[in-house]
Amino acid sequence: MSRRALNFDRAAIGQAAGTRLLATALLCGLVSSWDCAMAQTRQSGKPDQPADLVVLDAKVVTLDGDGSVVEALAVRDGRVLAVGSSEQIRRLAGPATKELALDGRTVIPGLIESHCHALGVALSELKSPYEEMRSIPQLQAWIRKRASELPEGRWVEAPRTDVMRLDEMRFPTREEMDAGSTTHPVVLTSVRKHLLNSAAWRAIGVNQDSDEVPGAKIVRDKRGRPWLLAGGSQLLRDETPVPEVSEDEKLAAVKRVHGIYSSVGITSIFERALNAEGWKTYETLKRRGDLNVRVTATIRQQFRSGEQVTEFSKKLGMKTGDGDDWLRVGPLKITVDGGIHWGTTRLREPFGPQRIEFYKIGTLVDPDYRGDLSYSVEQMREIFDVGHRLGWQMCCHVTGDAGVDAVLDALEAVNRTQPISDRRFSLTHAYFPAKDSIERCRRLGVGVDTQPYLYFRDARFIDQIYGPSWAERFIGLADWYHGGVPVAINSDHMSGLDPDHSMNSFNPFLQLAIAVTRRDTYGNVYGERQKLSRLEALRCMTTHAAWLSFDEDVKGSIEPGKLADFVVLDRDYFTCPEEEIAQIRPRLTVVNGRVTYESESAVASQAARGNSE
Repeated sequence: MSRRALNFDRAAIGQAAGTRLLATALLCGLVSSWDCAMAQTRQSGKPDQPADLVVLDAKVVTLDGDGSVVEALAVRDGRVLAVGSSEQIRRLAGPATKELALDGRTVIPGLIESHCHALGVALSELKSPYEEMRSIPQLQAWIRKRASELPEGRWVEAPRTDVMRLDEMRFPTREEMDAGSTTHPVVLTSVRKHLLNSAAWRAIGVNQDSDEVPGAKIVRDKRGRPWLLAGGSQLLRDETPVPEVSEDEKLAAVKRVHGIYSSVGITSIFERALNAEGWKTYETLKRRGDLNVRVTATIRQQFRSGEQVTEFSKKLGMKTGDGDDWLRVGPLKITVDGGIHWGTTRLREPFGPQRIEFYKIGTLVDPDYRGDLSYSVEQMREIFDVGHRLGWQMCCHVTGDAGVDAVLDALEAVNRTQPISDRRFSLTHAYFPAKDSIERCRRLGVGVDTQPYLYFRDARFIDQIYGPSWAERFIGLADWYHGGVPVAINSDHMSGLDPDHSMNSFNPFLQLAIAVTRRDTYGNVYGERQKLSRLEALRCMTTHAAWLSFDEDVKGSIEPGKLADFVVLDRDYFTCPEEEIAQIRPRLTVVNGRVTYESESAVASQAARGNSE
């Protein structure tokens, strides 16, 4: 583990970033790389192999171990050649070198989206474009509009809307669903249940209050009428089939998602739920030269034994680390517990009447229900042990505090026979950090990736339904960070193309703003102590995220020899008012020394500069 890359120093970068002086210590730190870059100039004063690109007159926040800020950088063959003053870097240019003068604009390392489902987003958009719903009237208006576009009797499938994110913070009633449409069957999926209007109940053959659906359970409203359907997903999928798409349509859709990622400064992603077919899709994109973000592929498989891990690995023919800087195999992933939006997250305490009532699971669970747990500790120990011996990093979807306990119990058992700290096992989500869990993670070398946007949208719900103490540690970034656990912040983007209004919005500057301000969408702050400094938050999307994929030597900072992935911002992240952090937009996104996104304002600025010359 690179301690230089993982700098947990809490010193604010604002003071260093507020100056643009190249301190003697910084220059000394660059001597070896600078000597290498300048060795070519000894005879003619011009390099024999000039830089492909020089970035000058900027504020380059390197995020190296010292938090250095410099004026310029040079790129050659997709790597950072040198960083330093504009005068120094200009000497590395040749006749064909592209020069980018930034007039003091801020440059940061490329942002790493360490949890997304870009392939799934692409396919879902081909079926039906996602639209965010924030209230029942908005949902009703969407249903009416969609029904007007379809022949009478055709099913209307509303975008997934977790009811805790509605202003009303409850399930719509049957009457409210019927207000959307009485001529079309309508289904809304939320909290792992399907909410149907009257036409939909008739369409699946539930005409009497006593009717049942084989293989599913009906939750009835206060009048005894069918209201929610728990289970029966295949029945509804048959009514709302996914349209067939060609391979070229699928590839184009994935490229579109990646292009939007580039527009918000994302240069690398972790696909968090690929299978063998999904890996092949990415191999095709790479072979065609159509990747403009770097991809770490998480392979999701619900193993039940170590033997299954062995068989799967042999069939797959790959392990963690295989691939290259564009497309690489990451961890194997298993799903250990449920989700906070589903009423299935595994807790240290019983859900209790209030939570059971909110999720409408009273007839589905016993009174002492504490959430779901898909594995015993012994099963996980066996799976982790075999995966470790086969060279796999492992990643666990685990949301609740008791779910985290079970995973760490299994990892500690493995660690007693073969140390795991170098394998960088990781917890995905881990919504409610506890002091003992943090210490265990630190000791075992376990990392965490988690989602500030869930705090942004769901903290009010956690406060009211779980309680204030739960809201204060919900997405407890500072607890993880200051406890010495590498923590990456990300979106878990799964539907929609709007960076700010998707199902789990993926605008990284919104993520950073939430981490820094701890304000939710309603302006409330729960858990003041969980705020990160701007530097700490940025490291969670750069150096910490790079650590999760063993890439801290090539990603996450702007240093000689590292990949030339960086972002030019339209304002200074470190000095702009807090309320502007979420509004930051890239002017340029650069991957491998190549521009993958250029804003209209940047184009206009370049044109104006060219005309003045």
